Amino acid sequence: MDVTQAGADTKTGVSGWSLSIAPRRGALSVVEVIVLAACIAAALTMTNRHGVDIMIRTFLWAGLALAWNIAGGYVGLISFGHAAFFGIGAYTSTILLLSYGISPGIGLFGGALLAAAAGALLTVVCARLRGPFFILSTLAAGEVTRIAALNWRSLTGGAEGLEIPAISSATDMVFATQWPYVGLVLSYMLLVFALSVWIERSRYGYYLFATRDNEDGASAIGINPGVMRVSAMALSAALTAIGGTLFVQYFLYLDPTHIISPDISFEFALICAIGGLGTASGPVFGALIIVPASELLRGWLSQSASGLYLVLYGLVVILVILYFPSGISGAIARGWAALTKKKTS
Repeated sequence: MDVTQAGADTKTGVSGWSLSIAPRRGALSVVEVIVLAACIAAALTMTNRHGVDIMIRTFLWAGLALAWNIAGGYVGLISFGHAAFFGIGAYTSTILLLSYGISPGIGLFGGALLAAAAGALLTVVCARLRGPFFILSTLAAGEVTRIAALNWRSLTGGAEGLEIPAISSATDMVFATQWPYVGLVLSYMLLVFALSVWIERSRYGYYLFATRDNEDGASAIGINPGVMRVSAMALSAALTAIGGTLFVQYFLYLDPTHIISPDISFEFALICAIGGLGTASGPVFGALIIVPASELLRGWLSQSASGLYLVLYGLVVILVILYFPSGISGAIARGWAALTKKKTS
C-alpha cells in the first residue's frame, strides 16, 4: 500500500493525494507457514509439566501481542496501557463468576465489550496526542486503572485480590490438567492470528496502514483517520481482555499489582518489536523466542546468579533490535526472498 501524490490506477482525492489499494491475496506466506509449523511442533513436543506451562504462557502471550499489534503495529497507536484492558477482562469474568455464577465463557464477552468501550474512549479523549504524548497518556490510563482496582476493595478485593476455587468444572473453565488450557490458549492465538492475516489482506487493513503512514493523504481520499484509530484500539482492547480472562482461568488468582502492571504492556510491545512490528507473524515469532528464553534463563540462573538472566535477556533484545530492525519475521522474509531469487537467476 502506498499513499502518494495522485498517479495512475489509484484512488485520488480532491487534494491530489492517492491511495493504491492492492490487498495481499493468495496462500499464506512462507513466514506465516513457519509460524504455524513452529506452534504445532511446540504443542507436540512438550511433555513435562514445566514445559507445558511455558507453552501455555507462550501461546497466550503470542495472542496478546497479536492483539496489541492491531493498534500498535497496524495503525501506529503505540500503547503502554494495554494492561488496563487485560485487567478489565480478567476482573469482569472473575467477578461475574464469583458473584453471579456466570461462566467465564460468557463473562469474557462482557469483559471484551467493557475493554472495547474503554479503548475507544481513551482514543477519543487522546485524539490530538501523537507519538510520546499518546504513549504517556496510555501509560497514565493503565496506572489509573490499577490504582482504582487497588482501592475498590468491595469489588476487586483490593491488594488481596480475588481467588477462583480450584474445583474442576468445564463450565467454569477450570480443569484438572494442563492440556485443556493448551487447547484454549492455542485456539485464542490462532483466532487472533487469522484475524490479523485477514486485516492485512483487507481494504480495512490498508486503510489502517494509510492512516499510520500518511494521515493527510488518507484524509484527502476520504478515509477518516479518527474512525480507523478508534476501531483499531477498540478491537485490540477487546481481544486483550479475552486474553485476560484466559490468564486468570489458568492461574485462578488475580490482584491489581500483577494483573494491571505496566510490565505487561511493555512485554506486549517488546514481543512485537522483536518479532516484527506491523505483521501477523511477528508477534508469534517474538513470543516463541522471548517467553521460553526468559523463563529458562530465570530458572537456570535463579540459584547461582539471581538477576543475571535480566542482563542476558536485555543483551539478546539489544542485539535483535540492532541487527534485525524489522524483527525476526522480516529477517526470515528477506532471507527467503534472497534464496528464491538466487534459485531463479
